[in-house]
Amino acid sequence: MTDHRWMHFSNGVVPPNAVVAGHDSDGDTIYVGRAFFSNDMLPAKVIPNKGKAYVAYAREEHELENYEVLSGYSYEWLPAENGAVPPSAVKVGRNVDGEYLYAGRGYHAGSLTMGKVHPSHGCLYIPYDSDEVKIFAYEVLSQPERWIDTTATNIPDGALIAGHDSNGDTIYVGRVFRNGDLLPAKVVPAKGKAYAAYAQAEHELTDVQVLTGSGFRWVPASHGNVAPGALSSGPNVDGESLYVGRAIYCDSLSVGKIHPSHGCIYIPFGGEEVRLENYEVLVRI
Repeated sequence: MTDHRWMHFSNGVVPPNAVVAGHDSDGDTIYVGRAFFSNDMLPAKVIPNKGKAYVAYAREEHELENYEVLSGYSYEWLPAENGAVPPSAVKVGRNVDGEYLYAGRGYHAGSLTMGKVHPSHGCLYIPYDSDEVKIFAYEVLSQPERWIDTTATNIPDGALIAGHDSNGDTIYVGRVFRNGDLLPAKVVPAKGKAYAAYAQAEHELTDVQVLTGSGFRWVPASHGNVAPGALSSGPNVDGESLYVGRAIYCDSLSVGKIHPSHGCIYIPFGGEEVRLENYEVLVRI
């Protein structure tokens, strides 16, 4: 839950690029928030025009002045029901028993109101008019990964930063298609290029797909292994999945391809395909 952009606010304030959740019955905009209440971290609806955040807990709606607000890009609301959530659902909170809670929204009394999806209870609970209202068909805040077609000089909003080149230039996560393989690529806007490791060489490209979104983290791994939830860039020509990784080399933190059957990560660097056995793998949380 730590890799999404949550910021502390109070009294109805929300940041630029706050994620919109819906609207109240009177048309007031509702934003995605969360708040700590009675030992639970709960999804919260934040309504600037009312100067409050609201959570559903123990059959009641509770008003709060202090809360966190989610901001960012590439979020979607995906349909679900009866406590289910899609694989890309954002983990917004957790209750005292350790169960994850998710941001959901549903229609009620002329509103599109946000609340908490509680999987073990089989429903969405929304805070509304002093009550905790149970809804069984709803939408869940999600963030499926998106690979955006672009160029190495035109980085889209929400692009995932992976590391830095030896001179400090920022590196983003990308992928390219080459000789039948979908390869992870390091994208360096300052150089106007993307770079991929293939056939013992570093290949420069201009056209690239850039990964956008949050809800990822880097997990240590080695010898071709990947962690649960590892993000694949796609298959190679033989049908083997390649994975997005990064590794430290010559004062850089560079993106490369984890090739499980080869037992390593390959990074593009200095014109070469550099083989390393220790690395980090990108996983979805």
